[in-house]
Amino acid sequence: MTNLNPDLRADTARVISATTFSSRQQLIKVFGYIILFFLLYVALVFTAIALAIGCMAGGIALMRYYGYFLSVIPGVALIVLGCNILFFLGRFLFHRSQPVNPYRLQLDLAAHPKLTKFLQQLVEETQIRFPRKVFLVPDVSISLFYHSSFFNLFWPLRKNLEIGLGLVNSVNISEFRMLLAHEFGHFSGGSMRLGSYVYGLNKLLHNMLYENDGWNDMSRHRNSGSISGFFVHITCWVISAIQVLLRRSYQLINREYQQVSRDLELQADDIAVHAAGTTAALSAIRRADIGTYCMDHCLHKLPELYDHKQRFQNIFKVQRQLIRYYTLQSYATLDKEGLPVVSGPCNKVHLKSRVQLRHDWALQPNAESRVDRYLEADVEKEVITDSAWRLFSDAEQLQEQVTNRVYEVLTLESSDFDWMCPQRYVTELEQRHRIYEFPKAFNDYYDNRAFTHTDIRLLQPLSPEEMNRISFGGLYHPDVVLRMRTYYRDYQDSETLHAIALQQLQTPHFEFDGKRYRACKAQRIGSKLAAHVEQEQQWLAANDILACRYHYTQALRLGADRAGEMILQYQQILDYQRDAVRLSDLVIRVIHSISLIFSTNSYTVDAALPFFEALSADAVEFRKLLLHVITCPTVASNLPQDIKASIEHFRLHKGEFIQDGVPDYAAIKELHDISSSLMEHLNNCIILLKKNYLELILEIDARYTVSD
Repeated sequence: MTNLNPDLRADTARVISATTFSSRQQLIKVFGYIILFFLLYVALVFTAIALAIGCMAGGIALMRYYGYFLSVIPGVALIVLGCNILFFLGRFLFHRSQPVNPYRLQLDLAAHPKLTKFLQQLVEETQIRFPRKVFLVPDVSISLFYHSSFFNLFWPLRKNLEIGLGLVNSVNISEFRMLLAHEFGHFSGGSMRLGSYVYGLNKLLHNMLYENDGWNDMSRHRNSGSISGFFVHITCWVISAIQVLLRRSYQLINREYQQVSRDLELQADDIAVHAAGTTAALSAIRRADIGTYCMDHCLHKLPELYDHKQRFQNIFKVQRQLIRYYTLQSYATLDKEGLPVVSGPCNKVHLKSRVQLRHDWALQPNAESRVDRYLEADVEKEVITDSAWRLFSDAEQLQEQVTNRVYEVLTLESSDFDWMCPQRYVTELEQRHRIYEFPKAFNDYYDNRAFTHTDIRLLQPLSPEEMNRISFGGLYHPDVVLRMRTYYRDYQDSETLHAIALQQLQTPHFEFDGKRYRACKAQRIGSKLAAHVEQEQQWLAANDILACRYHYTQALRLGADRAGEMILQYQQILDYQRDAVRLSDLVIRVIHSISLIFSTNSYTVDAALPFFEALSADAVEFRKLLLHVITCPTVASNLPQDIKASIEHFRLHKGEFIQDGVPDYAAIKELHDISSSLMEHLNNCIILLKKNYLELILEIDARYTVSD
């Protein structure tokens, strides 16, 4: 019988006690800054209280010693001002952060003795207090949370544990243990206790200063325009001064804290890898990534299925089916529990952004550095390959309860629906994928991107010497595909850096290639990256044209009709891509105009009239483009009947979206739906055209190879 709870306390205890002296010194320094912050905090509070009491006492004294009528107004004003300061000071300073996750369902641990025993042993190993409550959510995550407030500056509260059933559905017991141990490691005892306490305090201070609803409530009162708003406005000056001083003090603390935050994260990783072993640690983060992708897919599909009166009875069965499907699609294998076997190095095809924007209190090492650390630790432990569901009693009932909770939160409940079978859903998904899937021989080289624009009719064939140097496998080699994907990743990163430099993305700092920079450095780093991106763009365009010339040369040797067919199909793709760009720009303008109309509830009709006029102008242009697009043979032949009927109805509309001062919301919605649907349909048509073209050149290559 499998032992679900191997005793590993000696290993984890040794790691917990191994905090370096330099780390402890830095932690003590940060802790000292927090004490200074607290002293400033108390001094400002008492100053504000003294000011409030002074206002109230001054108002009372004014009315007492000057009893005539005119003294009442300024006296009452001072009293109200003093009360306002006390009230909003309390709301701001004693704010209690309520971490809200509407999907949470509390778990009765008494009904799950295996899980309880599992958690009890792990909290002993990591030297933390047993969680106060355990909640279930549909996410692929594990977290410890608590309701933070001012009083937590003095003593910590017991944390609550949040377990994502999507994660339980994606890992085995050893991997589940590793991920839990990592989260518990942030709050471990022993020599890490000071680090855990500082970690919690830093997060608490961030929530109090930057995520404080009490401050936002005060700002709303200030802008109310009423008499009370006048007093709140004055109060805001006082509280704002306090907030500015505290935030600047916190920035000093956080700057020091960043130097040890990564060390604390790595120490939590060390605890995790010694609790479960290197093998489980490596597979845990990879399986969690796969599970996250599949669960996100499920959650995003719920509204679409709801529109068709369909519903999942158990979303976790669908997630498991998707994990199976995508694993087999990637030529990987499954273990006896139906989980992907993820051995070897991380897949480099899925490139992560080099630019990271992180919370001030939660800097983490990237996945690559974590993997290297796990491999360096080389901890051998027995891997318990049983599914993590073995720890839960009546797992299917829990899955259905959490699934029902998802539908409740998303307000997708209905009495009139059909159950969507997980196997049927994945089968239909597979059928759709096959329709739009490009031939595997191209190694995804042409996936999710436009064909390079070139005058295909002016292509020159390659010389025999060039044909001897170039091959189909070389043009679409995995290394070439990786370089292409790296280019698109870097392009997105350069855009992000550009947005930071223009302050379109508000952030005081960012990470680039794992190093931390101030926002003012974004322009310099972005310029260097943009120059590299431009070089790679030229390389990709040259490689695309080289591939065209290679296939064109092959087609010519097989006959002029083959070459002409290839040129015709490529040119058709370029024409459709041009129409798609025009349509996309127009759809963006339409959606923007509609968003402006629906965000002007406080405006008069006259004030909102320019938005309606802009929408009418967009509708006229859309009607012209619509007529051009739907007359294209490929689009017209594949146009769904419902879209065709909506288009015919829309073409009868005059393009006026406001009549006698009353908005025509039905016509606005119709324009929005038609433009979005047509954009999706046109993109699908382009994918089919590309697929036909790639199948053609694959056939040409095969015949050329045989004839050669």
